[in-house]
Amino acid sequence: MTNKSNLSNTIRPWLRIRELPLLIFILVMVAVLTYGSPAFMQKANFLSLARGFSIEGITLIAMTILLISGVFDISVGGVMALSGVVCSILMVEKVPLPFAILGGIAVGMAFGAFNALVIVKYKVHPFIVTFGTLFIARSIGLAITQGNPIRVNDKIFTFMGTGLVGGFPFAFIVIVILAVLADFAMRRVRFFRQFYFIGGNEGGAELTGINVTRVRVISFIFSGMLAAVSGILSSARLMGAVPNAYMGIELKLIVAAVIGGCTLKGGEGTIAGSMLGLVFLFLLSNSMTLLGINIYWEPFVLGIFLIIVVLYNMYAPSRITKPSFSDD
Repeated sequence: MTNKSNLSNTIRPWLRIRELPLLIFILVMVAVLTYGSPAFMQKANFLSLARGFSIEGITLIAMTILLISGVFDISVGGVMALSGVVCSILMVEKVPLPFAILGGIAVGMAFGAFNALVIVKYKVHPFIVTFGTLFIARSIGLAITQGNPIRVNDKIFTFMGTGLVGGFPFAFIVIVILAVLADFAMRRVRFFRQFYFIGGNEGGAELTGINVTRVRVISFIFSGMLAAVSGILSSARLMGAVPNAYMGIELKLIVAAVIGGCTLKGGEGTIAGSMLGLVFLFLLSNSMTLLGINIYWEPFVLGIFLIIVVLYNMYAPSRITKPSFSDD
């Protein structure tokens, strides 16, 4: 009896890790792909997956934080494309790389600030505002380029998107650092823990003294900034900007976050979970290609899995839905 009790006490903490089932499923997928397709283990395939994951993962960090606080940003795809366009144009005009990057980031932060202003001051629903700014950003990018891609020939800029550091893509190292820092901050830093309280009960958060307006403004500016960073890295990978790039990426990021444990009502989720959700999406797409399965079945498989995950999250109340807010 004592042995069973000890075993139960050992297993229980692991069962309370929300990301564990998804992690196990991903490991199973990796095993199946390794067995079913020799191409999966090739270096070129991993580098391609890592670069794509890195670019989208950076924006996913901000999307996760927004979802935890009970809102979301539909404009990130347009902001990514426009920021890449602005950065590339500045480089073509011989603006030094650091200032060109800052110019692209400034565009993203400006869109984030505008979203925050309309949402916070005029109480317009985030979906309406960010859906509108998505079209605005797309239109500006297409108008100033006439729909044509912009080529950039700069070795340092290209290295940001395609270069390797210690055998790993530069962008992948960036996303790993950002994800680890963001996950730690959401679990342990007081300011970031406020997002959980706001998402769980915005009115109650205000009564406890949390400045919801300030947090909302910062979160949307942060979203625009990370979307801009993703767009710039994407342009570096492509050696230039494509004004209509990443159409529909916003929905993909929301799905990845939901698969990883976030909910549209807010107050739940982790950065680590969202990252695993995005890993799953990349592996799903990669597996369909490598195993020779008709790519048109990918949305079907994704839809089934998404419904299963949502039901699992709804009917597993004993699992942890957010990090501990203890101060120790």
